[in-house]
Amino acid sequence: MGDSLERYLQIKVHQAALEKAYEEIVVIGHYGRYSESIPFDGEKRDKPFNWERPTARIEGDTLYIECFPGYDHVEHYAEIITCYLQIREQKDRVYELTPSSRVFFVPASCSDTKNALEETNLPLFPGEGVHTVVLGFVWHLPRLTGSETWSGSGPWQWIIRSFGPPNRKVAFLGFRPAFWGCISGEVIHYLASHFHVKEVIYLGKLGVLKPGVRPNAHLATGGESLVNGRMVQWESVLAPSVARLSNKSIISGSHVTLGSVLHETKNWHAKLVDTIDFVDPEIGMMAQAAVRSRIGYGYLHMITDNLGQKYDEDLSNERTDSVLRRRAMLHRIVQDVMMDHLSRA
Repeated sequence: MGDSLERYLQIKVHQAALEKAYEEIVVIGHYGRYSESIPFDGEKRDKPFNWERPTARIEGDTLYIECFPGYDHVEHYAEIITCYLQIREQKDRVYELTPSSRVFFVPASCSDTKNALEETNLPLFPGEGVHTVVLGFVWHLPRLTGSETWSGSGPWQWIIRSFGPPNRKVAFLGFRPAFWGCISGEVIHYLASHFHVKEVIYLGKLGVLKPGVRPNAHLATGGESLVNGRMVQWESVLAPSVARLSNKSIISGSHVTLGSVLHETKNWHAKLVDTIDFVDPEIGMMAQAAVRSRIGYGYLHMITDNLGQKYDEDLSNERTDSVLRRRAMLHRIVQDVMMDHLSRA
């Protein structure tokens, strides 16, 4: 991320970690939104989903940072805090905060994630008979969701509609926390095993490894992801619609799943740039769960960061007017592809 790293970290660190020095900061898997936990001041509450961020809780001289349980999610936030404190120590000579060496995390297990999902309102999702579930940027699909209002009381909300001659029942399912990493795979497994959905489509954002691809000007899709050293392959349910529309803004390529943007080092990039096109924490986890559950899967993501070439637009300045305008154009293309897909047998 180069010179943008400090800004990226600064807008992610919970304010409680910057107010005083603690004996230790411990990042844990716990969904404490509705307890006495302290919300993060930097939450982007101008959108309905994907805005809840880790909360904080102080016990004695220990600061606990509470993430929705998931190994990748917990580790990622611990690394964010550690890295930012290291920068303050090394660059700014700031020592009145918790030493970076005193930041720890408690790994969350798959069972922790499953239990956390069960304790949300996801079991109340009326998913029986739903063929397709759309996850991710579902609030950017007004042509598909229509004038319907979001149902559901809790972190999950949904709109269910029917499409096309096949009368396909489609659920647009939003989640206020993040689908980060392995959490996303457990969500797919839950939808397949509890509601017997036939396919899941994920709409989001990712990074590109190859130089020459301008952020916020292209969409990414594909049918393979490198997950923990193993290539997972699937037939993307969106491939026929992408081919029919033949939009030059859509790039099809190979993907790697990585639990944190802080793992995207120069050495890592150099090893993969010749064979891998895209990176994010969820796509491969979802694909793995979909393949195991024998359901259809596809993704269509905005390319919002280039790891192989420095551009003015990256993950540290996503809310500028120019970025938002360019992303609005990409959302229109996403809706074209989705409408084509959902309206065909």
